[in-house]
Amino acid sequence: MAKRRPNWRAIKIHHNYTVDEAARALGVAKITVRRWIKDKGLPVLQDRKPVLILGGDLIDFGAARARPKQRCGFGEFYCVKCRAPRGPAGGMVEYLPLHSDGGNLRAICGVCETLMHRRVSLRQLSDWEAILEVSRAQALPHLMKQTDPCLNDHLHEERCDGAKASP
Repeated sequence: MAKRRPNWRAIKIHHNYTVDEAARALGVAKITVRRWIKDKGLPVLQDRKPVLILGGDLIDFGAARARPKQRCGFGEFYCVKCRAPRGPAGGMVEYLPLHSDGGNLRAICGVCETLMHRRVSLRQLSDWEAILEVSRAQALPHLMKQTDPCLNDHLHEERCDGAKASP
């Protein structure tokens, strides 16, 4: 079963929640909320039945559990598989132009060998070339600007069984 991440934005600060209501609002199982109360120290009002959780306490609990954002430094790419900023393997990257102002840098993660991407402007490219080995790929031509004819013009003549189709 896939892990669900709680939707902390669904919690209202001035609302009180039962365990069931909090679980439904966050999109998690009731046992998860009970585990947060028992093991993780989620504050509750226990003098009432059912147990109530203040919305403000629930928001504070979620903020304390959130991982800090990881910013990539200069010369680093974010590896989705490692879930961390990583340097390119061998210090080699490939620049793929997207438009006249910039494009993408493509590299392989030095740890897990996953393909990583990072958007850069054309002005920043010279700074990247100073610290990494950057190879420049040619941009693909726009479909409307291609002069080569389409090679799929024979499709209307053939059927799936290989016999000639009648026009």
